[in-house]
Amino acid sequence: MLVTLSIRTICCKVAFDSAADTALRQTQQAFNRAATYCASVAWQQGVTNKNKLHHLVYGATRATYGLGAQLACCARDKAAEAVRRARQDKKADCPSFRDDRSIRYDARTYRLMGLDRVSLNTLTGRVIGQLVLGDFQRRTLYDTTWKIGGAELVQRANVWYLHITQTKADPTPHEPIGVLGVDLGIVNLATDSDGEQYSGAQVRAIRERRFQHRQHLQQANTRRARWRLRQLAGKEARFQRQINHEISKRLVEKAKQQRKALALEDLKGIRERVTVRRSERRQRASWAFQQLRLFLSYKAQRDGVRVVLVNPRNTSRTCRACGHCEKANRKSQDRFLCVACGYQSNADVNAAVNISRAAVNQPIVSSFRAGIQAHVL
Repeated sequence: MLVTLSIRTICCKVAFDSAADTALRQTQQAFNRAATYCASVAWQQGVTNKNKLHHLVYGATRATYGLGAQLACCARDKAAEAVRRARQDKKADCPSFRDDRSIRYDARTYRLMGLDRVSLNTLTGRVIGQLVLGDFQRRTLYDTTWKIGGAELVQRANVWYLHITQTKADPTPHEPIGVLGVDLGIVNLATDSDGEQYSGAQVRAIRERRFQHRQHLQQANTRRARWRLRQLAGKEARFQRQINHEISKRLVEKAKQQRKALALEDLKGIRERVTVRRSERRQRASWAFQQLRLFLSYKAQRDGVRVVLVNPRNTSRTCRACGHCEKANRKSQDRFLCVACGYQSNADVNAAVNISRAAVNQPIVSSFRAGIQAHVL
């Protein structure tokens, strides 16, 4: 039986003194230049295997960039993974890394110490940093049921953050006694087959307000306006991510309590298949349904809830009562009226029920993506 692992990443702020900060900046520059060199060699040689790439770049990486043995291996691994992802995209170019990108650490190059301290390897030796932990980080970081793995040191706005990974074996998925269908949408971000809806009105309102605010600042184009735009960068994405975390957590918890499998729509390629009005393109393009589905998947795997993907074709046009399928059944965004039997219902609830029924006739899988799942806390 295949054992899968869940990976979570704890983001912790780290404070360093001036000497340590200088050493880390030098290491950051050398590490990413070494990773760029490794990526160029891998790209030219057509190598994505880490062991094969090691024999091509290890000596030059250490001699040219001054990295220690383990940091050189970490730079090689980072480059190999980036090249492997780029090879999957036929339009992608050889990956490169800016001097201010992250430093990857493994178990030999960093160590958590008592009193919320961390020891990190640099070009000039070890430096000690103070972890600035909140209650949430302290509770999750020292949870002994999770095994601590590697880490990434990231710098944002002159502040250092250590992303510490933890792994844990997933529980054996329970045998479901039913299926909870989930219909994903824009007006309602999610609707389950029990009739519960998770409205996207708040998300749309905040997104629209921030879009207009960005437009106003861009038109002003003053130094203060540009500073404000930098301050707002990523704020909308963080809000959307928080909403998707909340929705996915509630749906998985509901399926777990009811001992049901989760049935999700397979919406891969929907942006290319479906056309919308010009006025609605921006709203459709900012719809983070893929992120919500990924959140649902890894949370379900972590809690032992089985997941099945179904073809969404005609799920919103088929009557749950008589099975009649016709475009005319969908009277509006939220109203379903069957032209054959007269059944009326909320359109999203009707679609969610059809998704749950379609899942019964398909093989149930343990997760959307087999193997290791990752998420950031």
